[in-house]
Amino acid sequence: MNTKSSAPTAARHESILVRLQEDIDLLPNALARIAKYILENPEKVLHQSVAELGEFAGSGEASIVRLCRQIGFSGFRDFKLVLAAEIGRPGLPSADPEHRDAALQSLHDTMSQNLGIARTNADPETLQKVAAALAASRRIDLYGAGMSGVTAELLAYRLLRVGLTAVAFRNSSMAHEVANGLGPGCVAIGLSISGLSVDTVQFLKGARTAGAIAIAITNRARSPLSEAADFTLQASGLHDRPIGGTLTPMVGKIFAIESLMLAIAQAMELSTRK
Repeated sequence: MNTKSSAPTAARHESILVRLQEDIDLLPNALARIAKYILENPEKVLHQSVAELGEFAGSGEASIVRLCRQIGFSGFRDFKLVLAAEIGRPGLPSADPEHRDAALQSLHDTMSQNLGIARTNADPETLQKVAAALAASRRIDLYGAGMSGVTAELLAYRLLRVGLTAVAFRNSSMAHEVANGLGPGCVAIGLSISGLSVDTVQFLKGARTAGAIAIAITNRARSPLSEAADFTLQASGLHDRPIGGTLTPMVGKIFAIESLMLAIAQAMELSTRK
C-alpha cells in the first residue's frame, strides 16, 4: 500500500505523471492498469469520461475514483483539470544552447541509467534456461501491444536470423487464434513494459495451458504477466515509462533481447559440440 503523503498533488506542485510513475508498482493491479493507461495516453484521458477511461483501462469506475483520491484529488474531474494544466504547459526545448545541451545530457543520463538497470536485472541462469528452450523449440510466437509490439517484432527478427521459427503479433485476436496451435515443444513470449496488459497476460496464459513454455519480458517483475510465465526476463526499471511516446524504455528491452541472443548462440554452439 502506498505510504506517501496524501496531501493533494497540486498543492505539492508535483507532476501527476511523475507521481503515477513512482507509485505504479505499489498499486493494486486494477489501479495500476489505470495508471498505466494514463501514463501512456495522457492527452486521450482529458477527453474521456470516467466510464470511457474504465473501459479502455480494463478497470471499474470506482477504481478510477479511488486512484484519484489516493494521489490527492477529490475525484476524476479535479484530477483532469490539473492534468490538463500539466500537459498543456509548453514542452518545446529552449533555443538557448545551454538548455539544449542540458536536455541532451539528461536524455543521455536517463538512457544510460536505464541500460545499467537492465544489466543488473540480467540473470545468467534464467537467460541460459530461456535460451535452451528457444534453441530447441519448433515454433515461437511473440505478442506485444503498442511499443511492446514493436519490440516483439525486433526479437522475432533476431530469432529468425539465427534460424529459429518465430512470428510476432500485434493484433490480439490474431495472436489468440493462432496460439491455438501451440503445444509442447513451442515457446510463447509476451512483452509488456508494465506487465499489466490484459491481452498479453491472456496470450501467455493460453499458451501455457496448451503446453508451450511461457516467457515474459517486462519491466515489472512482480506482475500478472510474470505470474503467467514460466520464466521472466526483467528489462529496465519502472521509473522509465513511455510518457509522450518516448522510446527510452526500448533501451532496456533491447539489452534484454541481445543478452538473450548471446545465450542462444552459446546454447547452439554447445549443441553442435555434442
